[in-house]
Amino acid sequence: ATRMLSTPTSTATILGGETLGRYGVALTQGLYIMLGTLLIFGVNWGDPLGAIAIVLVFALVGTGGAMLMGSLFSNDQQSGGIGVLLGLGLAALGGAMVPIELFPDIMQTIAKFTPHAWAVEGFTELVRRGGTFADILPELGVLLVFAAVFLSLATWRLHRVLTR
Repeated sequence: ATRMLSTPTSTATILGGETLGRYGVALTQGLYIMLGTLLIFGVNWGDPLGAIAIVLVFALVGTGGAMLMGSLFSNDQQSGGIGVLLGLGLAALGGAMVPIELFPDIMQTIAKFTPHAWAVEGFTELVRRGGTFADILPELGVLLVFAAVFLSLATWRLHRVLTR
C-alpha cells in the first residue's frame, strides 16, 4: 500500500481495490465450496437464491474481518496467524462445527454474537426447514450489520494507517 501511495492513486481508490479484491477471494472460495459439494457429494443447500444470498453476504463479513485484521497488525504473518485462529474459534463458537442446539444455554446466547451463528441459522432454515429466501431475511439482515460494522471499522483504520 505504501508504494501505491507514492503514485497519484487516491486513498479511496486503494481502499476500494483492497475491498473488492478481498471480496472476490472470499466469494470465490464460498461459491467453490458450495458448487463443489453440490456436484461431487450432492449436498442440498436448500433454496438456491437463499443459499447464494448467504454466501454473498457472508463473503462481505469475511471481507470486513480480513481488512480489519490486516489494518490492526503490522505484518502478514501476524494478521494471518491470528486471523485463522480467530476465524476457527468464532466458527466453532458459532455452530459451524457442532450444532448450536447441543451447546448449553449460555453458550447458545454467546454464539449469537458471532456472524457464523447467523449464517449457520440461515442455512439451517433453508436445509432443515425447507425455508425460502424470505425466511432468511432476518439472518441476512444481521449478517449485513456485521459486514457494515467490520467494513466501516476496517476502512476507518486503513485510511488512518495509509494517511499517516
